[in-house]
Amino acid sequence: MFTAAYFPLASALTVRGLPDGFLDKLCEGNFSAARTQASRWLEGGHRGEELPWLLQLRADLEMVSGIGDELEEQYRRAQKAIRSPRYAIRAASCRNAGWQAFFRHRLTTSFSCFTRVMDEKEIHPLLQFEARFGIVCTLHQLGRSGDASDALDELAQLVDASNESGATHWRDLIATLRFDLAVQRELLACAPLVDHVYWRSGMVDARPSTGAAAGDSADICEAQAMRVATPLLRQRIGYLRDLRELAAGSRAAMEGVIAHLNWAQRAGLTEYACTTRLEVVLAALALEAPQLAEMLMEPLHRVDYAGAIGRRQLEYLYCVSKLRQAQGRALESMQYYSRYALITTQCLRDDALAIAPFANRATRTAPQLDDVGARLPAKYRRAYRYLQENLDRHDLSVREVAAEVGVTERALQSAFKNFLGLSPTELIRRQRMERIRAELLNDPAVSDRNVLNAANKWGVHNRSTLVSGYRRQFQEAPSETLER
Repeated sequence: MFTAAYFPLASALTVRGLPDGFLDKLCEGNFSAARTQASRWLEGGHRGEELPWLLQLRADLEMVSGIGDELEEQYRRAQKAIRSPRYAIRAASCRNAGWQAFFRHRLTTSFSCFTRVMDEKEIHPLLQFEARFGIVCTLHQLGRSGDASDALDELAQLVDASNESGATHWRDLIATLRFDLAVQRELLACAPLVDHVYWRSGMVDARPSTGAAAGDSADICEAQAMRVATPLLRQRIGYLRDLRELAAGSRAAMEGVIAHLNWAQRAGLTEYACTTRLEVVLAALALEAPQLAEMLMEPLHRVDYAGAIGRRQLEYLYCVSKLRQAQGRALESMQYYSRYALITTQCLRDDALAIAPFANRATRTAPQLDDVGARLPAKYRRAYRYLQENLDRHDLSVREVAAEVGVTERALQSAFKNFLGLSPTELIRRQRMERIRAELLNDPAVSDRNVLNAANKWGVHNRSTLVSGYRRQFQEAPSETLER
């Protein structure tokens, strides 16, 4: 994924107390030397408060390089070393699970994890920056070009309002990423790629992405990116400029493109080199240069892309389909495109389910006072609002709600029973079932096969709990609701 060019730097910028010279190595793109330095420093028996974050950082570097055979165990060690409050451990757990899911192409899971981290208001601002960076990258990979740009703008505003020591590096990273997204929008919006429906579906509500408007946008972003001095980011910026020139008809730009691919291989970014190669294939197809596209595709036929499944195969299938079409091999082209279209349909359906809660966060986090809340005394209305805002968290507890409003659990229980006739636990269960029922009735994309996905969004992760609670409340099973 293209994110591999940015992720090590973003990860390091969240760590205070980095070893001397470590950040310089990352800024230069020397990931191997940085990984070696981190390993030696940790093996030296360091036991300071930075230990968990350095363990995490080493695992990040190994994941990007594709050499971590025991990543989950490494991340678990990092989390065990945390001596901070529970919210920090919870945020670290979500963060680590999010990045692992992201690099395994399980984007809906990573999206959910990064959203959870964003909702942890007490964590350090730098960790908030990284979580929002993860949201931007995931939204782009989900094909949501406009949403990714909006999320990047929100991140930029937070960074500009911050006085954190790493803010300058974050501004450079944001400028580069903004140029990156603009170039990819420009490329994917060109006429020869009009049937790339996965990406086109996300451009419906995006900012202008065709004609002169797209060119102007990318030109403006390029001018801003040219002020960036970090060598690692300059490497990506130079490649993006060459990619634009290639798509515009300049075959001379291939020299710079090949140099960038060779750099990625030397840096140990094997997966990044493959996905970058596919970006170049798209540019060659936009240029209507099938021979160049075939040359670029040839190494990918030999690796596991040809046998990959799911989302990871999307771009490969599309590129092969377009290439076979340009070569006059219509039957092969149709076979590849049919597979591409089927996976696209599955991904778009699953993506919609994952993104809906994020898109509706504003309405969910500031609910109007309903008849239930109106029946409670003022102090306990706050408890009810907090309960509503966190219904989607499976670990929501009565103790947490009570602590939020500064009362004892017993007082909270008594107030809810006296004024509502329900305990807080019963109310949580009932409201979750109501939300799930609304999902089933209102979302045509929900099927019996993924009812549990709808339940997961509202904190219910066990099928038997779902079915029994749902039947108790509505006198029917979820599957019966779907048949309406």
